[in-house]
Amino acid sequence: MAADRAKPVVLITGASAGIGKALALAWAREGATLVLMARREVELEAVAREVVNLGGQAFTFAGDVTKDATRRALVDFALEKAKRIDVLVNNAGRGFYAPVRSIAVADLEHVFALNVFAPLHLTQLCTDALARTSGTVVMVSSVAGIAVTPTLGAYSASKFALEALSIAMRAELAPSGIHVLVVRPGPVETEFRENALRRDATGPRGDKRQDPAEVAKRTLKAVARHKAVLETSLFVRAASFTARVLPGALRIWNNRQAHREHL
Repeated sequence: MAADRAKPVVLITGASAGIGKALALAWAREGATLVLMARREVELEAVAREVVNLGGQAFTFAGDVTKDATRRALVDFALEKAKRIDVLVNNAGRGFYAPVRSIAVADLEHVFALNVFAPLHLTQLCTDALARTSGTVVMVSSVAGIAVTPTLGAYSASKFALEALSIAMRAELAPSGIHVLVVRPGPVETEFRENALRRDATGPRGDKRQDPAEVAKRTLKAVARHKAVLETSLFVRAASFTARVLPGALRIWNNRQAHREHL
């Protein structure tokens, strides 16, 4: 079935707030059909109403994406309601602030279940549908997926893993016509900090946060252009460059931060 590129069918996890909600509203303005997934049903239904008011179509599916049965039911639901999938956005995720000495294995397993295993398996389940539409997988990573700082070791580990899977996936799925886009936001004005797990750490300080609507706008353009990576701000590009090209400078900065925080 040929996909209508002007009005795609987009499945978004973590769609009840933050970047997921912003993406839903941005695609709604283009008349897209949205399959919205999150745990919070009331908030999800509110986003769906906004989507409809903006000219899009919305189907909602409340559930826990870390559960295998939920993922399978979600994909079946999307194909039943919307008939196809043009874009899969693996956006659901959770932060984790902790010095390495305080990381509990159970907490790390929880973070990996949401940030790594869920997007991996959901992509596997959607591969056939995406191949039929020459669709796109969007992996919402983070600047932490390439630049590690004190107290973010566990969270960065999950995003590093997501980045690695995406690199391999991009090459492996290309013959099927599927594109893979990795989105790397920095600090964004969302509930991320409030919802993060914490163990003896408060997380990075700073008030400069990007508007999720701006992240969404840039993401839609990147999907349309079949880009491989989107770094959503100058801060992210600078941090990414430093981590890859000037790792010694990042080590010095990290040492100072750790000393300042008495880690």
